[in-house]
Amino acid sequence: MSAPVRVLVTPKDGNPFQRLLYEEVTAAGTQVRYAEGPSGSQSFNLLVAPLMLARYRLAGYRILHIHWVFQFSFPWAPRAAMARRVMQWWFWFYLWSADTLGYRIVWTAHDLLPHDQVFFDDCQARQYLIDRADAVIALSHATASDLIELGATDVRVIPSGPFTTPYPTTLGREAARNEFGFVADDVVVLLIGRIERYKGADLLLEAAGTLPPSNPIKVVVVGACTDAAYRATLSELAGRAGERAIVRFDRIPAEEMASYLEAADFAAFPFRAITNSGSIVLAQSFGLPVLIPNLPSLRDVPEEAALRYDPLGGGLVETLERAAQLTDQLRSDLGRAAKQYANAMDWPTAARLHVETYAKLLGG
Repeated sequence: MSAPVRVLVTPKDGNPFQRLLYEEVTAAGTQVRYAEGPSGSQSFNLLVAPLMLARYRLAGYRILHIHWVFQFSFPWAPRAAMARRVMQWWFWFYLWSADTLGYRIVWTAHDLLPHDQVFFDDCQARQYLIDRADAVIALSHATASDLIELGATDVRVIPSGPFTTPYPTTLGREAARNEFGFVADDVVVLLIGRIERYKGADLLLEAAGTLPPSNPIKVVVVGACTDAAYRATLSELAGRAGERAIVRFDRIPAEEMASYLEAADFAAFPFRAITNSGSIVLAQSFGLPVLIPNLPSLRDVPEEAALRYDPLGGGLVETLERAAQLTDQLRSDLGRAAKQYANAMDWPTAARLHVETYAKLLGG
């Protein structure tokens, strides 16, 4: 019997993507381990990361699967230019070490660039990764096209599966709406997930504040927001929108996520820039049509599952007004298409495609 494929994954993130994927990868017979360091200190773990690569290589791990690069940052000096230069060099050395030790490197391009700067030159660091990666996994065809333009050679499109499993439904639509105080005529537009500037929550609240009093739109913005200045801006905009806006800047427990999603009619994601969005897949998994800007990176989302707008000018306001005027039937059709798109890939199939990628890189 041949030895199982052993995959070293970095970094470990709380996003359910990794858990849902690697549960199925493990079930398929592949051994998966996260490349966590030996201590509770991120700085120390960064310093010994190449040594840990050697240790795991001796233990039989032959695939290094990189998902993000946020772990290559000193927590005590995240914005220091010199620290970013050092980390950029250390990232190059880490990739060189992995290559020298005989790892085959896989990168899943969740983001073409970090949303918050990590290295002194994030574009150059990305090129290090593209040059060293033996295979690059894109979550959409749009991302794959961008990666090929950047010089990636072996690009495989493996979308994520749906995100309903981590968030079990408990109330049902009517009970969820009653819990939040919505009435039958309210058209609820939800922005849910970690609140960061690139997601454009301020754009949504500002647009909501310009709607006439007769408009039935209610905007709900919920999720952790660690940027105090941005949180204050959002609170001010919500205050201007009055009763039309509901904001909650806390991490939403898994058991409450489904209630928000069941109570909503639409999900809005007015991104300033984006590569891929798990939040869109989450909303669509629950059958919510999405309001999104007409960005090239989002062109994989079917037209029949979304309301798109030009991010320049008053496109978002007009789209909110359009959403409020849709008939129940049209809204239902959009939601059905959204759910179908989110479920086009299932996690066992995504896992099988990952395992096939690993096997091919190892000559299997």
